[in-house]
Amino acid sequence: MQTALEIRYLIAAVFLAEDLSFTRAAKRLKMSQSGLSRRLNELEKRCGCKLFTRDNAKVAITDAGRAFVEEAKLSIQHSESAMQAAKRAHAGAVSHLTIGRSPYLDPLLIATLFSIRLPLHPNLLLSMQSDFAPELAHGLVTSKLDLALIAHPGANRKLTMAKIAEAPFYIALPDDHPLAARETLTLEDMHGCTWIIFDRRVHPILHDMISRRAAEDGVIYKNNQNVLTAEEALQLVSENVGIAFLTMASALRTKSPGVTVRRLVDKELRIELYLASRAENRSKLASEFVRAFMKRIEEVLAPPQMTLPLSDSPSSPHEAMAAKHRPKSERGARANNDVRQVRSRKAKSR
Repeated sequence: MQTALEIRYLIAAVFLAEDLSFTRAAKRLKMSQSGLSRRLNELEKRCGCKLFTRDNAKVAITDAGRAFVEEAKLSIQHSESAMQAAKRAHAGAVSHLTIGRSPYLDPLLIATLFSIRLPLHPNLLLSMQSDFAPELAHGLVTSKLDLALIAHPGANRKLTMAKIAEAPFYIALPDDHPLAARETLTLEDMHGCTWIIFDRRVHPILHDMISRRAAEDGVIYKNNQNVLTAEEALQLVSENVGIAFLTMASALRTKSPGVTVRRLVDKELRIELYLASRAENRSKLASEFVRAFMKRIEEVLAPPQMTLPLSDSPSSPHEAMAAKHRPKSERGARANNDVRQVRSRKAKSR
């Protein structure tokens, strides 16, 4: 196309693709069916190919039409974003970023996001949207989100991702459960137990990863209970229905009476967290924010977050959180003290 298409052509194609009916699409567009047909004919003429096939009975979209509509939706979203940006600038909020996040995210990461200060954007406004992983990835691709914190987003050529951290799963079980006496757990330990796992809609990749690892190790579990929230899982655990898989953030918030939390030791079952953006996003503001956030999060998480959960020590999630918030000077002092104790024990053994 030699000239840019007017947005009315894009909207017409998107509505017809959604409804696959000239009657319904024309009604939504508040125009006649003949008017919609003329607009579509003009659009196809300018594209040089058929976007839809139609007869008296039905409307079908072609492969070219699907490709067109996918990009058309992005263009419409960008035009809406441009208007919203103008309104925010008029209201005094010069810079704005919409960031998606998982509802199970570590609160420390959220606090870090809001602590970022950009000298060139003193009036930066952050809008947070909580959603499940598939919806967060879709929000990035369709430009509804500028950035998103996603666990295991999966391979996607339309996204650019930077790994922030990784942590193990934790298992919640009743206080009187035989496994509660152990400091850490493996999948084999949980053979024959009733597992409470988050529903596949919450995170398909992690859900399938748990099932696959159980199959690989020959671990059989009973009556899989699927839940949408950690609160549901903990309620079932407190009712002695089974044992539940939790993220570290959910484990840290666990205060349910009669519930014990233990770390799951498995080299493959780990939660990897990424900061993701759309690959074609050319926003200097987003790039500057990502650089500032990655630098800041490295300082916040580096020593404790990247060592305690990854080690084989039986530290609880509460001990990990305490270490994470410990001042750097105290972390160094404790580390030196641990070294001295080890050396002292070795000397005595000699």
